[in-house]
Amino acid sequence: MKHFNVIGPQVRRLRNQREWSQNDFAIKLQLLGMENATRAKVSKIESRLVWISDDDLIFLSRALGVAMEELYPDFIRSAKRLYEAISMSKASRYGSFIFGLLSCSQLGAGVLDFTVRMAGV
Repeated sequence: MKHFNVIGPQVRRLRNQREWSQNDFAIKLQLLGMENATRAKVSKIESRLVWISDDDLIFLSRALGVAMEELYPDFIRSAKRLYEAISMSKASRYGSFIFGLLSCSQLGAGVLDFTVRMAGV
């Protein structure tokens, strides 16, 4: 399965923090002017199944009341090699989880070994 955005998990987290349903969030986006916002679209964004345009990124950040950069995972915002961080995140639905584990020294070695073994299967 191909993933088209890296912000989905953060959008879900921020929406849940506000105790909004996906439908509530879609309505807020529509009120801001995001005409194609539906519960299904929000679900696809959060599941990383749709590409996010620049316009949609602005709508999402405004509806959630956060700066656009807050929609990106911490490891991407602080990455020294941004391209590699984004590529790793897009490679897997659990990309940010795996990348986070890799950044922990002892745990990272085990996860890296497991990942390499699984990739060879």
